[in-house]
Amino acid sequence: MKDILNKILLKVNFCSHKKYLNCPDLQHGIHFFHDKLRFCCTNVFGPIIYDDYNGEDVDWNKVYKLRKAYINKINSPFIKGEIPSECTNCYDAHNFLSSKHVEDFPNRIDKVFIHSNMTCNAKCSYCAYSQENKTKNYDVYPQIKKLIASGILSKTANICMSGGEITISENFDDLLNDLSEYLEGNSIDILTSGIKYCKSIEDALAKDKCSICISLDSACPETYFKIKNVDCFNNIVNNLKRYTINSDIAKSLITLKYIIVDGINDNKNEIYNFLTLTHSLGIKKVKLDFDNVKYSYGEISQIPEYYKELLEYFHNTAKELNLILHYGDTTNAILKELNIV
Repeated sequence: MKDILNKILLKVNFCSHKKYLNCPDLQHGIHFFHDKLRFCCTNVFGPIIYDDYNGEDVDWNKVYKLRKAYINKINSPFIKGEIPSECTNCYDAHNFLSSKHVEDFPNRIDKVFIHSNMTCNAKCSYCAYSQENKTKNYDVYPQIKKLIASGILSKTANICMSGGEITISENFDDLLNDLSEYLEGNSIDILTSGIKYCKSIEDALAKDKCSICISLDSACPETYFKIKNVDCFNNIVNNLKRYTINSDIAKSLITLKYIIVDGINDNKNEIYNFLTLTHSLGIKKVKLDFDNVKYSYGEISQIPEYYKELLEYFHNTAKELNLILHYGDTTNAILKELNIV
C-alpha cells in the first residue's frame, strides 16, 4: 500500500511541475504549404496533417479531431515531454508553455498561411526554396471558399499569403476579393515581389483590407538585379506609385523589406539609399531581415560581428526619417537571443 501511495505522490508531483504547450496555431492555425498541410508556419514543420498535399478536398471536422488528439497527448500525465516532438526547436514554442492544462477549444481557424504556389517571377539569391520544384503549386481557393461557407474560418482570422509568388497563382484575385469581403478589419498580409500589378490589391489597400510587404532590398536597378536576378526594379517602383497615388492609407499599409545580403547590400550607403527611397515614396514602414538560409535560428554564432553596427545604423536612420521599423520573425528571435533588441 505504501508503494502505491508513493507512486501516486510521484505522479502528482510530476504533474504539478509539468508544462503544457498551449499553442494557438496547434488549436486554430492552418498552413497550406506547397507540398503539405500543416498547423503552423515557423522554423520547424510542426505537426503535419497531410503529407504530399496537392490541393485535395479537406475534411475540416477530421482536422479538428486531429488537433484535439494532439492536445490530449499534451495534457496526458503519461507524456513527459513539454511539447510534441514535431515542435522541437520551434523558436516560438517557449512563448506558449503554461503550468495549466490546455482547455477545450472550438473548431475555429483564426490563422491561415497560404504558401501553395512555388512559381515565382523573381530569382532571389537568398531564396529558401531555390532547390524546390518551381512548378509545384495548387489552387487553394476551393478550400478557402469551403472554410468561409462552413463558418469555420473566423471573421477575424489573420491571413498570410506568400510563395513563390502568390499574385501569379491561380484565382489570386478571386481569393483576395472573397477574403476581403468576408473578413472584418485589416487582417490580410501579402508577401509579394511587387513585380505584378494587381487590381485586387489596389482595391484592398484602398479599403484598408490588406497589407503588403515587398522585399526590395535595394534602391537602384543595379543592386536589385544582383540580388533578384531579374530586371524589375523600376517596374516595382512604378507599381508602388500606382498603389499609393490615389490612396494615402495605402502608404501606411505597404512595408518595404531590406534583407541584408553579404557582399552586395551589407553597407551603410546601400541602407541609406534604401531608406531615403522609401521615405520619398511616402511609404511609412520598413522591415529588416537577415538571409535566413545562411544565418538560421540554429546558427546564431555565424552572424558577422559587423551586422550589429549595420543594425544600429538602420535603426537610427529609419527613426530620423520617421519610418516604422519591424524585424522578420526569425531575425527578431535571433536579435533577442543576442540581447540586441
